[in-house]
Amino acid sequence: MTDGHAPGASSGLDAARRALRELVMAATVRIHRPGVGYALDEPGTFLGSGFFIAPNWVLTCAHVALGGEGGEVTVVHGTGPGHDWSAVPGSVAVTLPEHPGAAGHGNWPTPDLALVQLREPVDHDCVYVSERPAAYYGEGRVYYAGWTAMGGRLQALDGPLSVQGTLGGWSSGVQMRLGHNDLPPGVSGGPVIDPLRGEVIGVLKSRSDRGDGGTSTGIEQLRALSVPRDGIRSEHGDLYQAVFHAHDRYHRDRQRHPDSDRPTWADVQGRLGARPGRALSPDERIQLLGRLADLPPPVSTRGLLDVLDTLPDLRDAIPQPAPRGWRDGLGALYEGARQDGALELVLHYAMGVMAAERPFETPGTGDAEQALWEWVRQHAEGLGL
Repeated sequence: MTDGHAPGASSGLDAARRALRELVMAATVRIHRPGVGYALDEPGTFLGSGFFIAPNWVLTCAHVALGGEGGEVTVVHGTGPGHDWSAVPGSVAVTLPEHPGAAGHGNWPTPDLALVQLREPVDHDCVYVSERPAAYYGEGRVYYAGWTAMGGRLQALDGPLSVQGTLGGWSSGVQMRLGHNDLPPGVSGGPVIDPLRGEVIGVLKSRSDRGDGGTSTGIEQLRALSVPRDGIRSEHGDLYQAVFHAHDRYHRDRQRHPDSDRPTWADVQGRLGARPGRALSPDERIQLLGRLADLPPPVSTRGLLDVLDTLPDLRDAIPQPAPRGWRDGLGALYEGARQDGALELVLHYAMGVMAAERPFETPGTGDAEQALWEWVRQHAEGLGL
């Protein structure tokens, strides 16, 4: 991935990749059966891997999380290399599918995802989750992380995998086929990362029964989480919106108020040369998503699609699953804008968000709208609009 770069640029990219690896490993956790106690390194209680997606929320595979008892698990986590590991109880809040029927441990139906909520707040790192569907992922390699039992000990591991196609087709992107590396038992539930953009795009689902590699589930499949039957009356009434709003606020706040000398995800993405949608720097994206997360969510998927339908020069078809939150709508713009109109399209989208119908109001909605408007105005002036 360093072909065509000068030696100094290659060295800088290598350092950025090492920093990305540290961020990933700091947010990757082990899932154990409940009641682990002090035996944190006991392989007999180990169920699989997972990762922090938002403060106090872990994403993993359903077949991993439901290996616990009554939807209860223990999450063993750390805060980075050289730090102590600790255990905290968690509850399985939701799985996809919600009612899998008679599924064996190794044959859980897709998308095979679970969200685990910690029972008590802890300090931890979170991954950065892509707002683009994995169906847009066309590069040849990804990076993964997870845990496994080796020689009677639990050990963290990571490495590259090649993208060998999909199960379900690019249009749905339910599963990506991966190869050219061994995936030992226990890594299911770990993150799959786009190493060029520095963002999580999937969850390891299974290892191949024949040869190396396995499959991963596109993280956008979380959009299939059920919507409250009585509609969205508050952010916390919709689990999907609550988790991703917390995700985007976390990264916005980490960027504004770094609490250590460690780089943030946006810092590392900048070093990698990522340019989201050809329009935004990683820092600009983090700040925009944080402002969008302070607003009430779309009143419905149809309401979000109506906003996208009004945008000029949005050429590509809307991906599936359909975008559900404001961050998803932003991701849908990345592939469809003209090269010279990408930022202007983002600004039009932000204006559409401000004008959209609200499912509810909060005391801070007015301030959030003003903050988003200031962001739009500043960038519009830069374009001479």
